Amino acid sequence: MVNLLLLLFFQINVRVTTMDAELEFAIQPNTTGKQLFDQVVKTVGLREVWFFGLQYVDSKGYSTWLKLKQEGRLGGANPEITKRLFFLQVKEAILNDENYCPPETAVLLASYSVQAKYGDYNKDVHKAGYLTHDRLLPQRVLEQHKLTKEQWEDRIQTWHEEPPRNAQRGLDDGIS
Repeated sequence: MVNLLLLLFFQINVRVTTMDAELEFAIQPNTTGKQLFDQVVKTVGLREVWFFGLQYVDSKGYSTWLKLKQEGRLGGANPEITKRLFFLQVKEAILNDENYCPPETAVLLASYSVQAKYGDYNKDVHKAGYLTHDRLLPQRVLEQHKLTKEQWEDRIQTWHEEPPRNAQRGLDDGIS
């Protein structure tokens, strides 16, 4: 009887890391992966669950995707949360060079990222150095061209000030 009572009170602490948050859950030993996934998506307010999954490190140290049988859609989609998580995932893959991105496109995407984070450029608000602490370009791009970090920031700021009408306009001029 004592062993049974101990099992009822035993919980496993699980840490789930998303692109913009770290969450902790206390689950029972018999909780399924699907139940944990459902708890995570409910906590972050995600409704487009078919785009996402859970990954864990197995006993051999390999990253493995949890197999979920996701059925149907949940009502009342919230596309803003999905767009944000998708954006963060793609941005991280580009910055880590998991997805190749040419330097010209990387600068353009960095300017879009700055626009999303800081809003429209305002010379009274966006003083020199406002991009200093942002990770905006893959290390490969920074090393590939003989520009300082400040010169890269200037190029990104220029595009933040005046977003290009044509994605190729001026890109090649500044990076070749």
